[in-house]
Amino acid sequence: MPNSPSTPVKPLRQAKSRAKPKPPKPGRKPLKIIGITLAVIIGLLIVTAIVLPFVINPNDFKPRIEQLVKDRTGRTLDIQGNIQLSIFPWLGVQIGSMQLSNARGFGNTPFASINEADVHVRFLPLLRGKVEVGTINLAGASIDLERNAAGRNNWQDMLDRLAKSSPAGSQKASDSSGGNALANLHIEGLQLSDAGLRWNDAQQHQQLTLSHFNLDMGAFTPGKPVRLTLDLDFATTNPALDGHLGFKGTLIANLEHRIYSADDAKLEIKAAGDAIPGGNVDATLLWKHIVANLKSDTVAVNQLNASAFGATVRLDMQGKGVTRKPEFAGRLTLDPFSPRALLTALGHATLVQTRDPLALQHASASFEFVATNHSASLQNLAFKLDDTTVSGQAAIRDFKTRALKFDLAVDAVNADRYLPPQKAGTPEKPREPLDINKISVPVRTLRSLNLDGHLTIGKLTLMGATVGKLDLGLSAHDGRVQLDPLSAALYGGTLGGKLEVDARSDTPRVSEALTLQGVQAGDLIRDMFKVERLSGSVDLQTALDARGATVGEMRHTLDGRLKFAFSNGAYEGINVWDEIARAYAKLKRQPAPPAAPNRTEFADVHGSARVKRGVLDNRDFVAALPYMKINGAGKVDLAEGTVDYAVKAHVTGTPEVGAERDLGRLTDTVVPLRISGTFSDLKVRPDFGHALRDKAKAVLAAKKAEAERKLAEQKAAARKKLAEQKAAAQKKLEQQKAEARKKEEAKKAELKKKAKDKLNDLLGGGGGG
Repeated sequence: MPNSPSTPVKPLRQAKSRAKPKPPKPGRKPLKIIGITLAVIIGLLIVTAIVLPFVINPNDFKPRIEQLVKDRTGRTLDIQGNIQLSIFPWLGVQIGSMQLSNARGFGNTPFASINEADVHVRFLPLLRGKVEVGTINLAGASIDLERNAAGRNNWQDMLDRLAKSSPAGSQKASDSSGGNALANLHIEGLQLSDAGLRWNDAQQHQQLTLSHFNLDMGAFTPGKPVRLTLDLDFATTNPALDGHLGFKGTLIANLEHRIYSADDAKLEIKAAGDAIPGGNVDATLLWKHIVANLKSDTVAVNQLNASAFGATVRLDMQGKGVTRKPEFAGRLTLDPFSPRALLTALGHATLVQTRDPLALQHASASFEFVATNHSASLQNLAFKLDDTTVSGQAAIRDFKTRALKFDLAVDAVNADRYLPPQKAGTPEKPREPLDINKISVPVRTLRSLNLDGHLTIGKLTLMGATVGKLDLGLSAHDGRVQLDPLSAALYGGTLGGKLEVDARSDTPRVSEALTLQGVQAGDLIRDMFKVERLSGSVDLQTALDARGATVGEMRHTLDGRLKFAFSNGAYEGINVWDEIARAYAKLKRQPAPPAAPNRTEFADVHGSARVKRGVLDNRDFVAALPYMKINGAGKVDLAEGTVDYAVKAHVTGTPEVGAERDLGRLTDTVVPLRISGTFSDLKVRPDFGHALRDKAKAVLAAKKAEAERKLAEQKAAARKKLAEQKAAAQKKLEQQKAEARKKEEAKKAELKKKAKDKLNDLLGGGGGG
């Protein structure tokens, strides 16, 4: 063993054995001689070590040391302080202030300087091949690093000169023996006080300054724990930043197996400046165990906690192939925090101005991850924001192309809570409504998307509307975004279909094929637009296409087809029966009837339409109202929001409310109606002149038809009677003819009989004569 006193003797015995092939005679005399010799040598060394410092003045070697540095580095070393030398029991040196000159062209500021250095090594362990260093003390050390505007730094010349003056063989020998030397190294401690470093980059116009750098390291032995504490102040320019950093922990460096770890460590940073969101930060980094195995190229992190801006992240991670083909796996947890407070601390106070002041109060997250140098995936994702929970998985399949894939489930989210607050209106300046025509398509954002995903939301509230059981498939590549499938439960009905946005050109294109079934239109319109306009169940089928950079432009380019059907509802804002009653009273010069509610109920409204350049053309409009049936055609300008319909209302009875008694006279009357105006202000204009003329014509036509019918019936009866009389006469004549024939035949038979009898008589009488 290296620590055994007999270690120096062993090679001598082996050498003696090799010198004399025959083994020595038994006895202890040779060992005794060797021991005495070694004792004398050691004694002489000890005496020399004690006497030598009193005989030699190390300051006499200053010129030689300075010249040696000059020859090796090309720099001037100025040893201003005294040099104190000790040999036993410590072989060491203590040097006062000294400084090393800067490179030519970098001014008079010293490249490096120190106020005091104290380094000692135990003398006797050196004889056994062990290096035991006492506590190293360095006070006031300072280094100045610079790069000028031309890109030249102030240390390369010194490195080049040192490389030329160092023989290659000695370098290889040093490299081969470095591991053994470090394995036998022991340092009792290292104390660095009031050190500093300055980095000035004239090319980037940046400067970094480390000052008041204090380091206290405990005893160091390879493979053994070592205590380390350090703190320093730092400051930078462009951007401006200054702060303080502190570290405390236990380090282990296994130099032989190249394993390095830090346990029970704490890193604190306090900083302020333009480079920090919000202007300042107070961050803390704690971890239980971090180990890096350079031999197996692995790393492990256990119980790491990072806290800043009121948020705390917890991390456990393992990594392999760190320097070659890195792959990391672990779990990250974000403790509950306030996003509102975090964003405010980061200097984004405007982002927390929401319609709901209680939004963005609580959030937390956790997930497991696997990451490489080109991809990352998140598993068992659990994210909570206020009352919303998100779960599922996500992955960045390629960092270079930013290809994203996800499968997420959201229980419920009210997106309106997080919209910017609406400004309160005043009588002088009312609050402006949202102009959806100005909403633009985010072309650049859509072109940058590269993702495939699936999203389900149990309940979504957006723009006042509530959607349930939303199931959305999303694909976005090269500016083409597809939502397929798209399905949801919507106000008692269902929504299904697909949607595509093509942003590959400067004029985006939107195509959709949607189907609504059984949706309660009243609730939907009320929640979205805050108006009571239309109620009832709606079925809608659309296949539409539009182009434009804004919603307004798309309204003018909308093309396609649609079918619609409304049932058992009402339209608020107009009363068709009331308009008919008023128009009829005016025609009859009668007082206007009492005002009736502006409400038109219907049992059924349906039709289909062709849409071209934003104009809906409906040719088969049909509506069933109480005591009235309507059909006709019309157009709706979706871009301008105007309506123009010409329909005919067939009155089938008299309503119970909202009309005069004599409206019963209108039964079976067809009243032409003109429906026009805007979506928010429709007008109904009955045309009774045409209605009465049409009714008179209808009555006259009916009477004429009745007369013609009766005349035709009379003619038919006369023709029938004449035919009957003719048939009777013909029958009688036939009967008479038959009777005459019968008589003629009977007469002929009688004559024949008489002739026969006469003949018989003649024949009989002649025979007797």
